[in-house]
Amino acid sequence: MPELRSCRVSYQDGDGIRHSVEVTAETLYEAAVLGMTALRAAGWINAPNLRIDVTVKTPETTHSIGNAVLAAWLSRAGKSPREQALKSRLLELMRHGATGGQTIGSGAETLRSR
Repeated sequence: MPELRSCRVSYQDGDGIRHSVEVTAETLYEAAVLGMTALRAAGWINAPNLRIDVTVKTPETTHSIGNAVLAAWLSRAGKSPREQALKSRLLELMRHGATGGQTIGSGAETLRSR
């Protein structure tokens, strides 16, 4: 069973400014979605070729993932009931996110449009 880890999720905008947020997640994809949702809620993610960097805090490791890869993972069926439940939860979070119930988008389609 994966363990929860503290992660820093960041991206660099078109002006070269790096935006980041701290999240707690079990997987790389979960961290990316949680981070994107938090950053989007603050109105930051508007980059068409978004590259997401996820730094796992202990031991510190950085992974980069494109939003197209994340969208493809979200759109595939889960390999297990646990993974499918995680994808469903993340897609729901993206739809209703950290914006107090305001709709953000429709899951993987939102990622593809970025």
